[in-house]
Amino acid sequence: MFESDFAKCEYIEKDNVVFHIWKKEAHFDDYRNPVTASLEMLREHKNSIFIVDARNGFEDVKEDVEWGFDWFLPELKKTGCRIWGFILPEVSEIEGEIDLWTREVEKNFRVIRAESYEKIVKLAAEVQP
Repeated sequence: MFESDFAKCEYIEKDNVVFHIWKKEAHFDDYRNPVTASLEMLREHKNSIFIVDARNGFEDVKEDVEWGFDWFLPELKKTGCRIWGFILPEVSEIEGEIDLWTREVEKNFRVIRAESYEKIVKLAAEVQP
């Protein structure tokens, strides 16, 4: 488990999920350290589902988006993760940010967007082989 003022990341064994919860806006190391902690859990638990609770989400700075696209996503692909879930309200204040990430993530992962953790786990079970 990893926890900071900005995020909490944990592995939930019963669902084979790495659950990443954003608590508040984070940039640079405050953003990258929790994301890297989630990546380490995904490496440790091969083929797990990555769920990001983005209800407290925020617009990423350009440097963090580049880091995410150029380093994090290629590393995530190596973990065997195939499903990325976003927990968001039906209408989010950060739709543009979510759309940006979704377009990039969908190149290599199935994206599930729902309003709860349980709904993503249920939908993931329906699409996993």
